[in-house]
Amino acid sequence: MHITLPQIGLEKNEIHQKWDIYTQEDMNWKEGKFFGYVYYPGEAYYAVIKEAYATFSATNALNPAVFPSLNKMENEVVRIAASLLHGDEQVSGCMTSGGTESIYMAVKAAKEWAKKNLASKNPLMLVASTAHPAFCKAADSMEFNHKTIKVDEQFQLDIEDLKRNMTTDVAFIVASAPSYPQGIIDPIEDIAKIAKKHKCLLHVDACVGGFILPFLKMEKVAIPKFDFEVDGVTSMSADLHKYGYAAKGASVVLYKNADLRKGQFYVKTDWSGGIYGSPSFMGTRGGGPIAAAWTALHHIGEEGYRRMAREVYEETIFIKDKIKSDIPELKILGNPIATLFAFSSDTIDVYEVADELAELGWSINRQQLPSSLHVLLNYIHVGKGELFINDLKTAVRKAKQFSLLHLKNNLQLQAIKGLKKMLNEQQFSTLTQRFSGGGDNGKRKAAMYGMMSELSGSGTLSDLVLEYLDKLYQIDDKKKI
Repeated sequence: MHITLPQIGLEKNEIHQKWDIYTQEDMNWKEGKFFGYVYYPGEAYYAVIKEAYATFSATNALNPAVFPSLNKMENEVVRIAASLLHGDEQVSGCMTSGGTESIYMAVKAAKEWAKKNLASKNPLMLVASTAHPAFCKAADSMEFNHKTIKVDEQFQLDIEDLKRNMTTDVAFIVASAPSYPQGIIDPIEDIAKIAKKHKCLLHVDACVGGFILPFLKMEKVAIPKFDFEVDGVTSMSADLHKYGYAAKGASVVLYKNADLRKGQFYVKTDWSGGIYGSPSFMGTRGGGPIAAAWTALHHIGEEGYRRMAREVYEETIFIKDKIKSDIPELKILGNPIATLFAFSSDTIDVYEVADELAELGWSINRQQLPSSLHVLLNYIHVGKGELFINDLKTAVRKAKQFSLLHLKNNLQLQAIKGLKKMLNEQQFSTLTQRFSGGGDNGKRKAAMYGMMSELSGSGTLSDLVLEYLDKLYQIDDKKKI
């Protein structure tokens, strides 16, 4: 489709009409029938945070001397984050555009540290299979070797496997607090002892937990030590636009000291445009996210964060307890202790459960290895627990019922398993492309996700995802992806 610039700019009401048309199929996030994507603190807080974003939307943090207000707000945000995560006065950091950039910066800093402090010419990052893929994404982009560490039956990083893989090449270990897939906090204290013994760096990814675990601790929830309180933790990442309820995109990356932080900076002194120095991956950085993050922290305050954390935690406990007591077909993976978890089943197809939930208006993320559904609550879900449990019971009951649709899904999956053994890679890849488009009406996707789980780890699945992304970023009004 050929898109051109309007010859005459649209009027405000015409723009609003376009918004209405374009957002018809968007998730209605204020209903609270979704998990992830949007973190909402309620309209009173949200209105002020949104105002801060708009007020500073034209400003640019590229040069701190031009907008010193942004520099001051960013530094205060970093200091508040460091304080919440038991950082002392030596802890330093920066704001970034999100968890991926925070992780990228930490990996870059680790590589620079390895150049100066490690005898090995092939520094290695050790990362659990449940850690966020952004670590591997960052390492691959800068040719930093990485190796996957197993997780145990509780989905925690396996300490024994970590010990087996500790060599003189190891520069950087990654732990999660909590991991995104199952909501499990890795054994940070045990990992830190190993890191200290081998004199390597330890990063704790608290992108999800960084702005809720400290407040749960204040509310007397039994959260294990996971931050700079643990001797051996050298860097952390924490997203403000998750449980900090700031506007997208705002995150922080923190380091044990300023020398480590210098490793993430980039400097070029021989450019004809002048001396170039950049504290993070981004050059231009909009002031909106910085101001909104500063405003969220100061407007909500400790009391507000504690109250919201407590209420979200109580709703999570209610849902988990009801699943355990009332829905025997489902089981919660591991022992998640915060506000996110995953559940699977040995008796029914959880992807079909997700399809049935979609019919009832719920958006829930599907996962693999093992096949499971992901539940991540925030303040918007407070008061929604009973509704979700009732709909989940309905979804499980329907998923158990025999139907032609379920038979079709099962036959497709069985066919995929058989064809994978019979066909060569090119034939199989060509055939499976036909399955990559999704379900019958955009909601039912059990067969597709069952197929992707079956193909996990193969080059074919990578091709499918690449093809999907390529189609996603093509403009075609007639195409439904």
